[in-house]
Amino acid sequence: MKIDVHIHPFCKEATWEDLGKVAEAMWGLDPKRKKRMKVMLQNVATKFSIHNYIELMDQFEIEKAVIVSMNVKTAYDIILVTNDDIAKFVEMYPNRFIGFAGIDPPAPDALDQLDYAISSLELKGIKLVPPVQKFDLKDPIYNPIWKKINDLNIPLWIHAGHQVSTAGSEAKYGHPMRIDDLAMRYPDLTIILGHMGTPWFWDTFSVVSRHPNVYVDISAHPALYQYFPWDAYMDYNVDNKVLFASDHPLTHWNQIIPAIEKLPIPESFKEGIFIKNAQKLLKSFNII
Repeated sequence: MKIDVHIHPFCKEATWEDLGKVAEAMWGLDPKRKKRMKVMLQNVATKFSIHNYIELMDQFEIEKAVIVSMNVKTAYDIILVTNDDIAKFVEMYPNRFIGFAGIDPPAPDALDQLDYAISSLELKGIKLVPPVQKFDLKDPIYNPIWKKINDLNIPLWIHAGHQVSTAGSEAKYGHPMRIDDLAMRYPDLTIILGHMGTPWFWDTFSVVSRHPNVYVDISAHPALYQYFPWDAYMDYNVDNKVLFASDHPLTHWNQIIPAIEKLPIPESFKEGIFIKNAQKLLKSFNII
């Protein structure tokens, strides 16, 4: 069995804005991909049900999945699945889904968004995308957000790495060393670096290996697994901080699971990645 710590519940039950606007904002740099993604979004928004997610999870032996919202309202005037949607899907399948809220730190009401998502909707963590939201984690203006998340004792998932698709995203804000500073200032704040910190794999390793409160997920880029320093994580005894995630449906389970299974690493490491590491982390928050 597996626990996926990052998927997007794109489905017909979700709240959707103008799909052309979403495709343009997120994939406007690549006309061919934008066209494909618009078709994909139209399909999931009209034909694919949240119930189909459960069927696919069963097919690929996904026991639980963290479902996320992505709020880039200030930068792009879009939200990809609302926090209310996330809460609704968790209510429908409480034993299968774990909800992480998307908040928009540059927005004037960011703290209100955070409080509503956790206190009212009872979501279990926060997702941020600094390169797309175009904000600097090191800017002290955001300290009240980190303090609030820390006080709430919930995990924080951060897009670590560049964003290859979104026109105008600022890669520097996804560099793992910006998270290094946050991890030092808030040593009790649990942080998950998303997407392996692509392309800064060694910087990501540095942050994960030096901070007990920092983890990494291996979502979105199975073609780059050959560059990820698996041996270093084992040699420095931090292989227990590597988490399985997919970014499904943007990266399908039928791509990423076989890529992990083929890795030249011990089976015990793969078992940790697929389920044991996430189990231990989520249990520490009484999430599972």
